[in-house]
Amino acid sequence: MDKELQQWLQSLARRWGLEGELAQQAPLFLWRDAVGPGLAKLARPLYVEGRTLHLAVASYVAATELRLLEGKLLARLGEAQPGLRIERLKFHVLPSPVPARRMEVQEPSPEDWCAAEGDIPRGLPGELRRKLVRIAAWARARERAVLASGGKRCPRCGVAHSGPEELCLICDLTREGEGGPPSGSMGSAA
Repeated sequence: MDKELQQWLQSLARRWGLEGELAQQAPLFLWRDAVGPGLAKLARPLYVEGRTLHLAVASYVAATELRLLEGKLLARLGEAQPGLRIERLKFHVLPSPVPARRMEVQEPSPEDWCAAEGDIPRGLPGELRRKLVRIAAWARARERAVLASGGKRCPRCGVAHSGPEELCLICDLTREGEGGPPSGSMGSAA
């Protein structure tokens, strides 16, 4: 841990009367230096409870590998701070979030413009119609980008979305029978 940050935490703990609690959490600050950067990448210290250091790992495989090295890891922590009373490591599998795929929306294609022209009624005032056609064409381009970046279509309304659920956020919030629109009441932009 950065020495400046550690000093700031110590002064804060003194001010709040929490020096004992901060001292108990000392292994959190020692972990990376004690076990080395290679092993520190496999586990992130969470907290100390009693004589157990709780660590977050990304998978059961990492937890198993580190569990096999538990004795060595505890010895390294003991060498880093003599008198340290950590007797056990407990691993919590907390998978790293998958980074979102970057979505790049390209200019609407000629097909997007033609389809948008057909979707917007001709009887509207000229300027309003031009703006709505532009919005519809860009919505089609965005929808194509969402699907290309791993998104899916909502089975209820047909909108392309990148959420984790099958339904888009709006359909999920307004399920049938709960005052929401019935299935298929919204058209697809594709």
